[in-house]
Amino acid sequence: MNGAEKVLTLVGAVFAGIGTVITVIFLGMAKVVGAGFGVFIALPLFFVVMGLCFVIAPVISKKKRAKIIKNGTKYPAKIYGYAKNASYVVNGVHPTDTKVHYFDNNGVEREVVLPTRCAGSDGLMPVGMTVDIYEYKGKFSWDASSVRSEVLYREAELMDNKPIEPEKQNIVAVKCKNCGATFEAIKGFTGQCPYCGGYTNA
Repeated sequence: MNGAEKVLTLVGAVFAGIGTVITVIFLGMAKVVGAGFGVFIALPLFFVVMGLCFVIAPVISKKKRAKIIKNGTKYPAKIYGYAKNASYVVNGVHPTDTKVHYFDNNGVEREVVLPTRCAGSDGLMPVGMTVDIYEYKGKFSWDASSVRSEVLYREAELMDNKPIEPEKQNIVAVKCKNCGATFEAIKGFTGQCPYCGGYTNA
């Protein structure tokens, strides 16, 4: 799990635990005071349900990533840099995602932002390392255990800071997965939403 998912799971467990304890106490009081007191268990039950939702969300996210890895196309990629996701805040800071460059099956250089969602520099993969990424139906994931110092064929092309050649700039409209806004980006590369600051893989 990444940092954001760990925070959600922890908060969810705390909410569910507190809600469960208070629900048990209120049920005991309802037996003593009378059945009418039982209506007050609605609030602690709300805490239980909300906590369970916080716990379930990261589990669903993890299963989606596992599905991409299982069914997706594998590409060796170079860790190129980092991207602050300005669309939301975790523990008071914008989470940091990892930007990678790779060659697709046609030998064309591509760029993608992997949602590592680390707070600060903790958990980030070192720039220049090689990592296996997977693409399935336009969605990307990565295998954390595959980070290594392997030298790739045409690696220098993946790591240089050259501008994208005009003839390769195929502009497409993309929908931001964070706020739903539509903006233009170069196909095969990442685009930063001008409205919320989140990154979308075009």
